[in-house]
Amino acid sequence: MRASTRAGAGLVSFLQAARDGTDTHIASWVQNLLAKNPSSDDVVDAIVQELAPPGGSEDEESLRDSMAAALSELILLQPDVDLLQMSDTDTWTLLQLFLGNEVCNRLEFDIGQFFESAKLNPLLGVKRELEMREFVKNEVGVQLTTLRAKTPDPSKQQLDALVQEAVRMTFEVYEGVL
Repeated sequence: MRASTRAGAGLVSFLQAARDGTDTHIASWVQNLLAKNPSSDDVVDAIVQELAPPGGSEDEESLRDSMAAALSELILLQPDVDLLQMSDTDTWTLLQLFLGNEVCNRLEFDIGQFFESAKLNPLLGVKRELEMREFVKNEVGVQLTTLRAKTPDPSKQQLDALVQEAVRMTFEVYEGVL
């Protein structure tokens, strides 16, 4: 999950730099993007392309998927959000969505064969997977809220510990249920 936490931290710092204009390369990137009068979908695609270009590995595709899903979910939750001028609260929400999606992707990769096996009724498998996704996203949210209260500007190591704890708790909760 190191790549995941690195990507999450990179996403937040990139969007903060885009908002604050503190990095000339990012400021130029924003200006070029805005000159095209992009839709929100175009902005999502451009951010994902800039931060997680296609590479083909499962890890890279998971990061791309999680990043795109988190940005899209944020737009659904807050239709008026400007992805290039996000508040700190919005970036924390985005980080929660990204990490929640990424942890779920990793868990599904690790235990996906079990969900697809003949041992589990397909309807029950889908139900358990959706429950697990909801649990993970909520757990990441709780942990991130706690971390933010203690440390408004967490390090990558603190984010990594948060993700690892969410994964551990999810396995503890679901090992007997599956």
